[in-house]
Amino acid sequence: MNLQRCFLLFLFGLLCRVESVAQIGAVAVYSLDDCLKISSSKNLDVQVAQAQLQTAAADITGAFGTFLPSLSANAGYSRRLNEQGGAQLNVGGFAPPSNSYSLGLNANYVIFNGFSREAYYDRAQKNLSVLESSNIQLNNQVRFNIWQQYIAVQRNAQIVKIRQENLEIGKKQLERSRARYGAGVVPVTDIYAQEADNGSRELDIVQAENQLNNAKAQLLATMGLDPAQNADFSESGLTAEISDEVLRNFRDETGSIDAIIQRAVAKRSDIIAADTRIEAAQATLRSSRSGYFPTVSAFGGWSWSNYEISDFDKFGRSFIGLNLNVPIFDNFSTNTQIETAAFQLKQAQIERVRIEQTIRTQAQSAVLNLVSAEKQLEVAKRALKSAELNLKSAQERFNVGTAQITDYLLANTQFATAAINQINAFFAYREAQAQIRFISGSL
Repeated sequence: MNLQRCFLLFLFGLLCRVESVAQIGAVAVYSLDDCLKISSSKNLDVQVAQAQLQTAAADITGAFGTFLPSLSANAGYSRRLNEQGGAQLNVGGFAPPSNSYSLGLNANYVIFNGFSREAYYDRAQKNLSVLESSNIQLNNQVRFNIWQQYIAVQRNAQIVKIRQENLEIGKKQLERSRARYGAGVVPVTDIYAQEADNGSRELDIVQAENQLNNAKAQLLATMGLDPAQNADFSESGLTAEISDEVLRNFRDETGSIDAIIQRAVAKRSDIIAADTRIEAAQATLRSSRSGYFPTVSAFGGWSWSNYEISDFDKFGRSFIGLNLNVPIFDNFSTNTQIETAAFQLKQAQIERVRIEQTIRTQAQSAVLNLVSAEKQLEVAKRALKSAELNLKSAQERFNVGTAQITDYLLANTQFATAAINQINAFFAYREAQAQIRFISGSL
């Protein structure tokens, strides 16, 4: 009986272990590189942009087709249903057959149409280049969003750890307070104060975990995955420390605001897309002016018609010709198209200026954020050291009875706040780095 009971306990433990392993295996763990790679193909905005590229490629094929001749073939069959009605029209006693057949083959080639097709082909190529550059910029924007959201996840994960460690410390302190109260060393108010403080620490954990879960869901959604997925994110994508050498090297890499703007104008895909969009608008303007030019086209073909399927050489007809179409008055349609194309060109030029102004604003903001993050790192480091020393002092004074528990709890709260401030400063600097690199086109 004991042996059977031991075996059942062993089997139950084994099943629990397997279930635990299965649950652990169900958690998907992503590194920063994983997040970036997945988002490059599964992000919904990226997928839409890739579909637009396929449409633009088809437009180029259509533009190339305007340089080729058009061909068409036709075949016809008809049968007279009113036999008596047809018989009344007989001439010389001859009634035409009820069936009739026809065949035709036609070709048409535009020789000249005011350079409209040349402008159309140029515009289609420019539009494809615009979409390619916009797609690159979209991918960079998604990468920057991934960086920001990944940093937010790591920041909140670190805060959760600090909150949990702080609660464990509070629980241990509560046990000591109860023991000291049982020995008659401290009053019961110390227990109440510690319990109330532990309640606040538990609330802080709940809030921190909620922020962490929201950050994870947002990151998963940006990656193009299910936001409700059970996922975790490793810390391998970020270094643990920021030394003075790292600060100096990145400062040297960043340079001045003007240097950032110059790199951005030269490298950023949205600037390249804006320049190409201007060229596409110019091609549209050239195409719209073609309405003032004559159109010259050549045509040719073969046709056949008979009451029976025979005598193709007798009733067949081959033909070629030229057609000249000179516009005299088109109800101001061409003028309207020119004005619309000129407006689109002006709009593209203004948009280019707007993008450059946005880059200048972003560069100014990014440099200010970097300077602020550097100062936060220095201040947070000093504040954490002071808070740690203050907590040790308050702990010693409380242990010997020269300080109240409220003094100790206040010092502990200040230490936890200083630790969280240092975490925020660390990740604020990482985010400022990513922002600088994104703006300068080198993320």
